[in-house]
Parts: sequence; structure tokens; C-alpha cells
Amino acid sequence: MNKYNSGDIIFSLFSILGLLFYIIPIIFIIWFAISTTKQLKRQTKLLEEIKESIKQ
Repeated sequence: MNKYNSGDIIFSLFSILGLLFYIIPIIFIIWFAISTTKQLKRQTKLLEEIKESIKQ
């Protein structure tokens, strides 16, 4: 005999899905912030190199 009710299984699946709806956007925002920061650092370095080459 199965000691778990099918409603219990469905309820636990919905709770896990609900948790994912909160975690996935947070992970996406952190990834976006890190990738944007890296890109801006590269862009700043390139602009500084261009500025130095124009000065000379």
C-alpha cells in the first residue's frame, strides 16, 4: 500500500515550483549584474587604451 496520498505529492510539487519562481529570477539578476560589470570593465579598459593612444 502507498502511504502517500496523490494530493500530498501534487502539493509538494507545487511548493517546489513556487520556490523556483522566486529563486530563478534572483539568479538571473545576479548573473546579469556580474556580466554587465565585466562588460563595463572591458569597455572602460578599451576606452582608456584609446585615450592613451590619442594623447601620444
